[in-house]
Amino acid sequence: MRGMLAITGACWLATLAAQALCAQSFDVASVKPNTTGGNSIGGRGICFGGGGISVRNMPLTLLIEQAFDIREPQIAGGPAWLNSERFDIEAKPESRVARDQCQLMLRQLLADRFHLVTHRETRQLPVYRLLIARSGPKLRKVEPGAPLGIRQFSNSTGLIDTRGTSMPQLAGMLAMTGEVENLVQDATGLEGYYEFQLKWSPPAAGAEFATGPSLFTALQEQLGLRLEAGKGSVEVLVIDRIQKAPSGN
Repeated sequence: MRGMLAITGACWLATLAAQALCAQSFDVASVKPNTTGGNSIGGRGICFGGGGISVRNMPLTLLIEQAFDIREPQIAGGPAWLNSERFDIEAKPESRVARDQCQLMLRQLLADRFHLVTHRETRQLPVYRLLIARSGPKLRKVEPGAPLGIRQFSNSTGLIDTRGTSMPQLAGMLAMTGEVENLVQDATGLEGYYEFQLKWSPPAAGAEFATGPSLFTALQEQLGLRLEAGKGSVEVLVIDRIQKAPSGN
């Protein structure tokens, strides 16, 4: 009897796990190859309001980045077509879900339609370490309980305006500017949240608009921080298997 109870309990747990997995699937999902040949990405985006997905002409690499909350340097293995092949995807949940739940549902979508199988490893990769400059930090610490958030983050104009951001969060934003080719790891030792404004001139803006400092210079002059190139331990997502053509629709 005790053995039967143990088996019954295991089956019950397996059923719950299966139900949880089903709960992480989109109610409606359409995945189609895009053959227009253009490079521009359209649609409302990934995990937009309510937890849906609506993208056009998007490479699978970007979807994997969003699903696993990583950047391209953290993706190891996989075929070359991850960047060359483009897809149109429309997916909607049965009811509104939070962004983190939407990411889990996107992972399940990639597993269902592309048969994506992955595992994680820690590797030594080129990184930038975010450090305190010799002049010392020029940051105003936010008092506990004060509202936090980002007022504006723009790669095109070169602006990070925040009323409460931690140094690990800043490191993540610097890695997303498009001007830092490697991942950024916080090594400042500064804890808590800080209010600041960082302005720089993106190279993409063109010489006639590049009237301000570069991101690296602005970081030192305005925030008293600096970036130092090196190598560090980084968790990477290794692609074990993926199928090119989406199965079904």
